[in-house]
Amino acid sequence: MRPFSEVEHETWRRLHQRLAHCRAHQAHPLFSAGLDALGIGDDGVPALDAVNARLAARTGFRGVPVTGLEDGRSFFAMLARREFPIGAFIRDAKDLSYTPAPDVFHDMYGHLPLLADPAYADFCARFGEVATAAVAADAAALRPFERLFWFGVEFPLVETASGRRIFGGGILSSYGESNYALSDEPEVRPFVVAEVREREYRIDEMQRVLYVFDRPESLYRILD
Repeated sequence: MRPFSEVEHETWRRLHQRLAHCRAHQAHPLFSAGLDALGIGDDGVPALDAVNARLAARTGFRGVPVTGLEDGRSFFAMLARREFPIGAFIRDAKDLSYTPAPDVFHDMYGHLPLLADPAYADFCARFGEVATAAVAADAAALRPFERLFWFGVEFPLVETASGRRIFGGGILSSYGESNYALSDEPEVRPFVVAEVREREYRIDEMQRVLYVFDRPESLYRILD
């Protein structure tokens, strides 16, 4: 991955600082544990090689730099190989809440920490394998798998003994989404595969409907 400038490192630090409350009170504990395990902190954009060394040792996953948004087919194929795309840029410091495509903060901060958990990582790799095989047999299967991933990996919530917590990289990497997701504004429904695979979504607005799991293991069983 290319070197980042001091301005870009400062953008990372500001994003990280804004999400302190989320890490402490809104995120599922597996997320903070993953941040610590991978050495992803507030010193600026972490060195991907160093993060990958820790991640690969735990679950065999690694982050792979990309220049743009991966399409569904290539993305699921990457998951099957235990790879996760990492945007090679960081959002503009003038608008910390918006990025036109997944950036290094969304990908590395939002997604890699959960992939440090073996059960979560095994699920994601299997999701990639099943989706890739299904789409190869029937191209129409792509959109239902994209919806399952969106609501099950990017934007899910999960119940815990301490209350409802955030369990998706799309929410965890966003200050606005984190506060919105646990407010009274979105409609929160139990995750039901038959419903979610038909639920459309938009990437340019807050999610009006979110889905919640009773425990992380319920996410890992959706492919069954």
